[in-house]
Amino acid sequence: MGTTFLRLGDCGFWMNNGVLEIWLRLLALHLEDPVESGSHLTKIRDLWLFASRGLCKGCVPVGLKEAVSTEEGNTIVRSVIHSLLKALKEAPPLLSKDMFNLMGFGGCGFPEDLEARRFIDVRHAFLDLLDGKITAGPSDTTFMPGCR
Repeated sequence: MGTTFLRLGDCGFWMNNGVLEIWLRLLALHLEDPVESGSHLTKIRDLWLFASRGLCKGCVPVGLKEAVSTEEGNTIVRSVIHSLLKALKEAPPLLSKDMFNLMGFGGCGFPEDLEARRFIDVRHAFLDLLDGKITAGPSDTTFMPGCR
């Protein structure tokens, strides 16, 4: 499985593509249904649904810089991360592989259940990146949220 460097400017962190794709799918499903075509919310949701399909070879296109480039986008991204966190805290410790295998991901499927805490780790990393607390560059591979 490949990895993607999530960045804002020159700073960011590496993520396993499989974990990132699940994270993006869950975020997209927590976004409110867009009311108008072409809105900022629709663009974010469409990109995250596409990127979470498991069809991207190499780097998964997250579009984080574009998503948070406006105050509205920044608010949307932060809000959906907090919405997903609330659901993860109420979820069982192990998330069913069978449920993930029903969600339309490409590839060969998920062979095992996934720990909810892995996605809570990702949440912290995303918010820390948005808050400017992560200062590592692409050469630093010591921090990979969501990995075991």
